[in-house]
Amino acid sequence: MKTIVVANQKGGSGKSTITVHLAAAAEHAGHGPIILSDTDPQGTSGDWFNQRKKSGFDTPLYASLVLSELRRKIQALHEAGAAYLFIDTAPSIGAVNADLFAVADLILIPLNPTPADLRALVKGLPLVRQSGRPFSFVLARVRPKLKNNEGAAMALEALGLVLPTRMHERVIYAETFAHGKTALEIEPNGVAALEIAALWQAVKERLEENENS
Repeated sequence: MKTIVVANQKGGSGKSTITVHLAAAAEHAGHGPIILSDTDPQGTSGDWFNQRKKSGFDTPLYASLVLSELRRKIQALHEAGAAYLFIDTAPSIGAVNADLFAVADLILIPLNPTPADLRALVKGLPLVRQSGRPFSFVLARVRPKLKNNEGAAMALEALGLVLPTRMHERVIYAETFAHGKTALEIEPNGVAALEIAALWQAVKERLEENENS
């Protein structure tokens, strides 16, 4: 089982939206069983999962994680046959996320291409690097044709790897999230669904590259 920790110390980066959409995309691609977990006290991804169950969906599965039993629980999920575990995190740079980083096969850092988000990243990135775990950036909530997009991508390339697929600001992400759904179910051939499928493929390829390096 591969563990993907989605983290950013700044709120509003799109962490929960990316986490649940990637988990759903992995299931749609036939790469499951997929497990979703949420360590943020606000429980945004957990709320999404509960709404999803009410809507009649039975995947991805959900597992609660207690930090004191983190490694044991992850090992149990691995032994149970899970393929990927996606962990949503609190907007924090404290010890909690450090414990999560230590068990990650990939730390995925969603980032809005704005000067404010880049400045915030400077505070959180040292903790990511100290973990020694592979990490990648993904540009999220991107609005087309903004000059910040390419500038942010170039700045991030200097710090680490940026995934080639960007997640744009789209109404469908917010609308589906509230009902425990994703763009993949509502508009399976739409631009958002294709974008998410491509992003999952990029994440999967990065995991495979890290495993072979």
